[in-house]
Amino acid sequence: MSPRRAKAVRGRVGDDPATALREHLIDSAEKLLAERQVSAITTRDIARTAGVSDGVLYNYFADKHELLVAALVRRYAAVVAGFDRDLPSPGTATVEENLAIFGLAALEVVAQTLPTAAGLLSEPALLHRFIDEIHRQPFGPQRMRQPIVDYLAGEQQLGRLAPEIDVEAVVTLIMGPAFMLGFGEHIGGAPREFTAARIPAIIRTLVRGLSP
Repeated sequence: MSPRRAKAVRGRVGDDPATALREHLIDSAEKLLAERQVSAITTRDIARTAGVSDGVLYNYFADKHELLVAALVRRYAAVVAGFDRDLPSPGTATVEENLAIFGLAALEVVAQTLPTAAGLLSEPALLHRFIDEIHRQPFGPQRMRQPIVDYLAGEQQLGRLAPEIDVEAVVTLIMGPAFMLGFGEHIGGAPREFTAARIPAIIRTLVRGLSP
């Protein structure tokens, strides 16, 4: 490792030099993504931010897009990881209250992810690569659906939900409004206070039904 590259990754403990530098390049790309539109980020920008020569990037990534996708997926992983925090367990509180928590957690993921996806519209090739990556394990559509499915199954076992309910339909009825409200927040400028306040009412209607 050259002195310049050693300086760029100084402070990373536990990683071998190659892994440390690769992660440092992703760090630098992620920093730039937080500061400007993806279409405005050049290979030279990333190299300067990382404190390395331009050619170093190609020792670890096939092209600029591969590096940017790695940074985008890392950001997405951090957002999705937040979905799992403080999710309710079967038998706690009420089913209505718990499903509202799932709905609000899903809304948070959608609201944080949409700006990233929208920022990639001017770069279709990059957008497609990003979508392909987040539809692979450990992500994919089931990443957020499965915790809700497991929760509903647990409540059925406890007798707090009818055994004949269509679990997949319930999950769709929770996730659907989260996506709709997330779009409204991002595209229509609806404030978070409004979108978040809609979730409990939607869940209440789902749980209590439409019958008089």
